[in-house]
Amino acid sequence: MMNLQKYRVLLYFCIILIIISGIALGATDRDVIVGFKNKPGPSEQALIHSHGGLVKKSFHLIPVISARVPENEIEEIKKDPKVAYIEDDKIFDAADEYTDSWGMQHIGSDMVHNQGINGTGIKIAVLDTGIDDNHEDLKGNYKGGIGFVQNSDGIVNPSNYDDSTYSHGTHVSGIIAAEKNDIGVVGVAPNASIYAVKVLDGSGSGLASWIIAGLQWAVENNMDIATMSIKGPDSIALHEAVDNAYNSGVLLVAAGGNTYGGSVQYPAAYNSVIAVSAIDMNDHIAGFSAIGPEIELAAPGVGILSTVKGGYALMDGTSMAAPYVAGVAALILSSGLIEDLNGDLAIDNIDVRELLHNAKDLGDPGRDNVYGYGMVDAQRAVLGIANITITRTNGPLSNDVKRVDLSGGTYSVTIHNNDLSSLNMQVSENGLIREDLSSRYRFKKFADISFDLNVESTLEIVFIPSGSKGSTAYATIKKK
Repeated sequence: MMNLQKYRVLLYFCIILIIISGIALGATDRDVIVGFKNKPGPSEQALIHSHGGLVKKSFHLIPVISARVPENEIEEIKKDPKVAYIEDDKIFDAADEYTDSWGMQHIGSDMVHNQGINGTGIKIAVLDTGIDDNHEDLKGNYKGGIGFVQNSDGIVNPSNYDDSTYSHGTHVSGIIAAEKNDIGVVGVAPNASIYAVKVLDGSGSGLASWIIAGLQWAVENNMDIATMSIKGPDSIALHEAVDNAYNSGVLLVAAGGNTYGGSVQYPAAYNSVIAVSAIDMNDHIAGFSAIGPEIELAAPGVGILSTVKGGYALMDGTSMAAPYVAGVAALILSSGLIEDLNGDLAIDNIDVRELLHNAKDLGDPGRDNVYGYGMVDAQRAVLGIANITITRTNGPLSNDVKRVDLSGGTYSVTIHNNDLSSLNMQVSENGLIREDLSSRYRFKKFADISFDLNVESTLEIVFIPSGSKGSTAYATIKKK
């Protein structure tokens, strides 16, 4: 009898050990992205299953499967000749921090709106925490979307509603396309169509495979622009996905990351993505902003007022800077003024990207690691480098002087005189007047003057008018 009791005790103990072992094994499962050499099909999914794994999603934008597999099976899966690589399905976070204070006129959007250019017909995918589609300033421009956030069992929640604590995706969306309706705020491209592509959960985090799914959706649904206020580590699969999405014609914009002067985060750091740093209202780089050679443009990112669930709020971050660039890209696309700049017989995202480089140069002359090509400038990017109204007020002459800075390149300059008597155009390089480029134009009647200007480094042009009170001229400068 005693032996039987001992046997039962031993049996129960073994059962408990098996249960504990099973729990421990389950705890060592890892979310991974398995890259294959060819498009994955049934045999590739069977490979995952044969090693005790769970297939979560198979992609066709790039040849990968996102899966959950036992950690001790990863090396065995790698050995299969069909497998190119395996990497963790890495976690990405919303790239911002929140404090206080300002707005949109700084980049000249209002001047573009005054020309009737407002983003009409342009489709923008906001890869983020979702959008509050019932917000009074967004519901007219919200056109739908999709959710890719999964629960712990790999089941996708299709909702694209913004359930994040700080309304991250809703705030980003308002910067891009808050309606011009005399309510709250106005976006950079107030008539653009925005699509909520939810790839971050309520905590502001998401897996690389969710972002890849969002990019795939953007390509399949013919988005013009995809903006990603997201930051995280390098990922082979995500790198391939952004490259393929860009090559498919989608313009990609991303927050550089809030690394306090540290390196640019991913996906912004990939060449196919426009990386954006954040500046304050004095055009100084924000203390939290990433810097590095990948930075392509800078934009406002300190104390930005925009939409949140139930109202409006101020936020800081490179997350706030990236949508300014996306909004200006929408203005360019909707303007009807875009040309084939690279001679490839197509007007596409490559041309838009080139026009965005018509920015307000900040920091070191030309492109630098802090501001890239400079602060995104809607007026320069859409209408030309500068459209300047020069007026003689008969007040102090210093009040009537107009200045514009030009970085390296060839520019066309057109001056249309209305009723000035003369206009002095003074050109300086490194503080020294270039007599060979400077001119004084005397007018007796209406006149148009056009010429090209070749700039090797950085030039400052100063227009000094003479004439009766209220007399004007107009200067348009465009990069060729």
